Amino acid sequence: MVLILGLLACVAPATIDAYLPAFSALEREFNVPPESVQQTLGVYMSAYAAMLLLHGTLSDAWGRKPVILASLLVYIAGSVMAALAPELNWLMAGRVLQGASAGAGLVIGQAIVRDCYQGDLARRTLSYIVVVFNVSPALAPIVGGQLIAHWGWRPVFWMLASLAALACWLCLQHLPETLASAKRQPLAWPQLRTELGLLLRDLPFMGMSLALSLLVGAQAFLIGAAPDFISHTLKLPETAFAVLFVPLVIGAMLGALASAHLAKRWSDTRIICCAYGLMLGSCVAYTLYLTSSSLPTLPWAVLLPAFFTTGLAMLMPVVTLRILVQVPSRAGLAASLLGFCQMATFSLVSGWLVPWVYGQPLRMSAAMLVSVLLSLLSWLWLQQGADRRRA
Repeated sequence: MVLILGLLACVAPATIDAYLPAFSALEREFNVPPESVQQTLGVYMSAYAAMLLLHGTLSDAWGRKPVILASLLVYIAGSVMAALAPELNWLMAGRVLQGASAGAGLVIGQAIVRDCYQGDLARRTLSYIVVVFNVSPALAPIVGGQLIAHWGWRPVFWMLASLAALACWLCLQHLPETLASAKRQPLAWPQLRTELGLLLRDLPFMGMSLALSLLVGAQAFLIGAAPDFISHTLKLPETAFAVLFVPLVIGAMLGALASAHLAKRWSDTRIICCAYGLMLGSCVAYTLYLTSSSLPTLPWAVLLPAFFTTGLAMLMPVVTLRILVQVPSRAGLAASLLGFCQMATFSLVSGWLVPWVYGQPLRMSAAMLVSVLLSLLSWLWLQQGADRRRA
């Protein structure tokens, strides 16, 4: 089941990373500026973030498996629409359908882990899913770049449709329903608004969610600016996205494995401190390197950010479970709101703030550093508040 949940989680990042090498081709074919192509990422992430509020809630009411299957079918339709797009607006519409459905597997997968596992076992299971999840950002831009170089950008979306079709078949055949009928929550909109309002006013839940979202925002600067960074800063071809993404993914996989390995040996607090240390050290070192170098060069231009993804992947399972246990009776709604906070931040950064760092890698590293510092300060403030409440 871990492999299936990992594959479902891979759909969303593959939808971003596989088509990043296509930005230049899209500019040429539709005769639009880079900012317009960047918005295809922004609208995808906006739809993704908006629907995250519903994926978990619908799965609480109708069951985990039916919602996953329905979302995959919508995703396939959006991918086909994008592949056949005659103009940029059609591509935007296809990206909206993809975004509205791509997050179901990741959000509901977290709820499935909460349904089936507890404690250290849940944390290790989520860490292993993160390992599988991180295969996608490594392979997607490589495969996407090769497809674009040889056959153009449209086969990328046919590939994404095929990936979703495979996930749909595997779910039909092998994914069990983990939420019994007796435990399902009726879909009552007034009650949903009330419960959502209670979560929004829950300071520990929202504080931790926003602190984690700031780190996702830091990652969004790195990923959203990748086409400009690869093509214009490092002067590499569209087939060379692996130069950046492979180190990032290796770092993330090492962080996820470390989190799983240390689950029984270290406390949550110790893992969190180590993860923040890695992220903060990476951003400081990267900023200092870019300050002293007029033009970033390999290998340091890609190796230093890899330590950031190591820390983020180490932190993610621990903090995610700590957030979800705040409301164990509505794990689906909690996972949805957590995902919404993260993806709304990613959408804002990747779609609209990233052009501010085009051609300015120092600005990118400084923005990442500020995001990590704000997240760390928020986390420390929350812990002080928790200590005062316990006292």
